[in-house]
Amino acid sequence: MTAPTDLEQRWQTLDQEWQTVNRALEHALQQHHNLSVSEYKVLAALEAKPDHHHRMQVLADLAGLSQSATTRLVARLEAQDCGLLARYLCDTDRRGVYTEITPAGLTKLARARATLQHTLEALWTPSTATPHD
Repeated sequence: MTAPTDLEQRWQTLDQEWQTVNRALEHALQQHHNLSVSEYKVLAALEAKPDHHHRMQVLADLAGLSQSATTRLVARLEAQDCGLLARYLCDTDRRGVYTEITPAGLTKLARARATLQHTLEALWTPSTATPHD
């Protein structure tokens, strides 16, 4: 049996840390905002663009999702009871569909971003507690 190489060990360490961070973020975002990490990524990608919209294909790439998964995610966030996103057809290319973040989506993202920040700080900030003697 061959021992893992240094690169493989680095990859495994990185993968374990990513899983730990992703689980913590998923839990915090679901618990406090009823959002998944993927939904957060979509809202953040839309907010980052000055006009707050992207073509669905570009949004899928930015979120790291398939086009069908992105379509389902956007449909959930666009639903009447959610209203965080809106979709519309491109004026110049009727095949193009854009997704835009709504004011409600921007508000939800701002609140979720504070939770994300707090969760990351808790994971990555060294503890200042001193052990008891």
